Amino acid sequence: MLHIAKPLLRHPLMPLLVILQVALACAIACNALFLLQQKLGPVLAPDGVRDPSHLIVLSQIIPKGKPWPAARLRAVQADLRVVPGVGSVTYAATFPMVGTSQMTANVFGKDPHAKVSTSVYFGNNLLDTLGLQLVAGRNFTDGEESVSYGSDMGFHTGGPVIITRALADRLFPGGRALGRIIRYSDSPGGARTVVGVIGHLMRNKFTQDNRDLDYTMLFPGVAAQWPLSNFAMHVATPDASQVCKPLKAVIQRDLGPRLLPGNDVQCASYASLHADMLAQPRAAVWLLSGVTLIVLIVTLTGIAGMTGYWVQQRTRSIGVRRALGARRSDVLRELLIENLIVVGAGVVVGLIAAYGINLWLMRHYELLRLPVTYLPVGAVLLLALGQLAVFVPARRASRIPPIVATRAL
Repeated sequence: MLHIAKPLLRHPLMPLLVILQVALACAIACNALFLLQQKLGPVLAPDGVRDPSHLIVLSQIIPKGKPWPAARLRAVQADLRVVPGVGSVTYAATFPMVGTSQMTANVFGKDPHAKVSTSVYFGNNLLDTLGLQLVAGRNFTDGEESVSYGSDMGFHTGGPVIITRALADRLFPGGRALGRIIRYSDSPGGARTVVGVIGHLMRNKFTQDNRDLDYTMLFPGVAAQWPLSNFAMHVATPDASQVCKPLKAVIQRDLGPRLLPGNDVQCASYASLHADMLAQPRAAVWLLSGVTLIVLIVTLTGIAGMTGYWVQQRTRSIGVRRALGARRSDVLRELLIENLIVVGAGVVVGLIAAYGINLWLMRHYELLRLPVTYLPVGAVLLLALGQLAVFVPARRASRIPPIVATRAL
């Protein structure tokens, strides 16, 4: 090792440049990969909805004055059901991927101190219209879905609830969730009984923690005091333009005089709403992927270029060693170990810088703490790239004939 370190100490500029480049790349790569994982979660996570292109959503149905009566909403739902090509119809106060009608709640399960933030969807016939997979328990009954909520939206009325499997595992680890009580308020009625568990249903509002993407609950019934009403229906054709016109005509006929003037009722397929909701995370994924790839390519090229120049400057000493009996494998091994030392020093500095950058981002941009697992991943990645970058110039140096090397200088 002393024989390998001496040339580095004798000419420290080139090793220092490599160390700085590797440190910078390691710091950027660790944080970029962490941010990439956060943004990639919603893009890859299943939303649980079957046939999203055949699901049409009517939103922005805003009343002029008081909220819609429950009887009026049920009548509109019945009129929408008779439109040609329409299957099941759902009225919902809150609906997946509709950004204007979001509701969240903090719930408590088996552990009274384990607070979990979830998205809440109110409506009737949600399970069938969305095509959600029921993995345990039952669907809501007709009597449960006939309930009409006031301004409290059912948060203090008790009753049944259907939750996702991810939320069930979080609230009741190691045990069955069916029949268990979920609390979301300290009031006597601020609790519901789990009657069913569905496979997946993505929440509306994405957080930085990808583990809560599936933390959602379904409440049955109609909200009679909710200004932002939504209707969803399963249709026979995936072309939203063919069915939106008659559907909006029904809304105008039934609710037109009381619709908010100047407000346009929105009609779109669930697939397009899902794509719009994921547009920002998807753009961030491409951006972070490009940044990470460019940083790694520049690092790989820089190490290869500086190592090639460093090997060229030592052609005479390599030729002398070959003339004294050093084998090609000896020269190759020495250069790889030498590069491993230099890149390893850069990785150590880069890991410290990566953690420092993450603390700065946490303080100024409220990002999550960088998990410790990303540090060894970044270290192994940079070490492997460093060895890959130096292999070609080191292999070329090991093949120089001793007589050619000594005559060249």
